[in-house]
Amino acid sequence: MKWYQKAIYSFVNSVLPTAVKRQMMGVGRATVPNNANPWGIFNWLPKKHQQAHNVDLTKLQSYTAEELLELLISVHPDVSYALYTYLRMGDTDLTFTAKKPNGNADKSGQRVLDDLKAMLNTPLPSPGYQHGRSLDKLDTIQRMMIMVRGACAGEVVLNERCNDVIDIVPVDPALIWFRREPDTNRLTPWQYVKNPQRKADEEWFGNYKKIDTPTFIYEEFDPMVDDPYGRTPMLPVLQVVFFHLQVLSDLKAVVHNQGYPRLDISMLEEIMLKNMPNNLKSNPDGQQKWLKERMDEMLNHFNSLNPDDALVHWDSVKVEYLKGGNSGPMIDIKKLIDIIDTQMATSLKTLLTILSRHQGSTETYSSIDTQIYIKNVESARSVTKRFWQRAFSLSARVKGTQTKVEADYLPIDLRSENEIERDRRSKIDNYIIAEKNFYITPLEAAEEIRWTLGINTKIPAELLPLLVKKHESDSNEENTPSEGGE
Repeated sequence: MKWYQKAIYSFVNSVLPTAVKRQMMGVGRATVPNNANPWGIFNWLPKKHQQAHNVDLTKLQSYTAEELLELLISVHPDVSYALYTYLRMGDTDLTFTAKKPNGNADKSGQRVLDDLKAMLNTPLPSPGYQHGRSLDKLDTIQRMMIMVRGACAGEVVLNERCNDVIDIVPVDPALIWFRREPDTNRLTPWQYVKNPQRKADEEWFGNYKKIDTPTFIYEEFDPMVDDPYGRTPMLPVLQVVFFHLQVLSDLKAVVHNQGYPRLDISMLEEIMLKNMPNNLKSNPDGQQKWLKERMDEMLNHFNSLNPDDALVHWDSVKVEYLKGGNSGPMIDIKKLIDIIDTQMATSLKTLLTILSRHQGSTETYSSIDTQIYIKNVESARSVTKRFWQRAFSLSARVKGTQTKVEADYLPIDLRSENEIERDRRSKIDNYIIAEKNFYITPLEAAEEIRWTLGINTKIPAELLPLLVKKHESDSNEENTPSEGGE
């Protein structure tokens, strides 16, 4: 913006009534935290990780898809590890660049973006406890929402006069529902509030609060046509998990019944009848009752034995290991587990190697799989990039700066230190060769080499004459023939 545009903006911002600006930008924070309770009771937040082991995994189908995914990332090892690896793989620095409409660097806009980053990384002036709100933490939450919810959402919170940004808060996309306006077909977001506390200047529909304000941002991942919610990349894993749990339950029963040696105990009925009391020999009902009592006594005796107890019994009882087996063909459990592992990896959009499953992949295939996985991570991060671009662009406009914001992540680099140094040396050599062959100027070569080395690209004034002299001396040496030459 020009100086006079900033002056006009500052004047209008000071003259415009606060009520009008609140209607335009929203009243403070328009969204409501998922666990907010305005009634002032039962405000203790549960520790979900302490309750996860109490969940009956055989009754997962009674939960919704959002609840299941939120539960599985804590209790299922494969789902949890896939999300953990995705977050760690994409955990690179997030940078913001301000540019003018012509593509040149915008220094004033860059200062505004740097101030916004510093604001998020700086605690609020308060004597009490403050929950962390750093940019890295917020970005990790948003990247996790992409995989678990299929979208990321948040709100830019303004001050009372709507002329400054005081916070950027994430919002659970599972609570957001869109509704079309009947006249314009425009999408308006509504947030489900569990414990609503309605105000006079707010629009409600049951437990749904309208948050039709430009400070609210919602970015979806791979949406279908006319579907603003996006698609969750991990959603196909639900069917695989159900089948996996059923197979494990069946294997548990098989191992319990056939995986351990069991005793086969025979009580000789002829000997038992000879030792029966005489008053029962002519009473069939009494005989059956007496035999059942002796059978129960023997059963209780053997069930009470410890694994290392000696087995002592009369010769009227025959004890041996249970023999026999399945008459039909056995199922190859390894092949079945391999199929489940493959389905688990594909549904989680991850690799078998990452899930610690190795099915004989060669080094070439593993390298290709890793490149594809990195592309998947970068594709999911493109959604959070759009969110941060919109959030910082809106924040810059609120501060009175019209600038083009570009958000980007540093590339994912899986090379070792030796490989990085070798590639850096090759890149520097290429710049030196290009400068000697007059493809680039010495100043350009020096700037690129300094950037490759990770230092300030601005050439110090005392080095500029040396660069010129070096280039002239190199040119003379190349043009002067050696002795004996033509």
